[in-house]
Amino acid sequence: MPLAVELTPQGRLAEVLVRRMNELDLTIRQLAQRTGLTYEHIRKVVKGIAYPSEFALRELCRVLELEVSRMEPLAVADRIEKKYGGIPHALAGNHPELSLLAPWWDRLTEEQKQSFRIQIKSVADANHQSSPRKPVKPAPATGTLAHSARR
Repeated sequence: MPLAVELTPQGRLAEVLVRRMNELDLTIRQLAQRTGLTYEHIRKVVKGIAYPSEFALRELCRVLELEVSRMEPLAVADRIEKKYGGIPHALAGNHPELSLLAPWWDRLTEEQKQSFRIQIKSVADANHQSSPRKPVKPAPATGTLAHSARR
């Protein structure tokens, strides 16, 4: 069975909207009719090349049965990323120190990535077992690694 919306969305909000439209088997035209928004505006929003107003986002969420409070941060993050080329780690839901690994992560094979995941989990589990009372506090990102990650 073909998907109701067959396109590659760009952005967090657009991905959620397209996934939900496909779950509900709603086309862009049907969503436009149910929300009262124009077909062209919805097409741009689900592609990720335009952002909905507060009213439009509420209408999209109402029809798609999504929580506005969960969709607003996605829309804000997408706007900030487009305007500034990146978003604060906390808004993206990422730990700031993990961003230091990002420039090299895609250069690893899947086997290497899995190996690192296993190693990290093992060390974290060992830390938890030896000192369950107090979590290990991460050190602030400084030095050469932090500087090269900002480039």
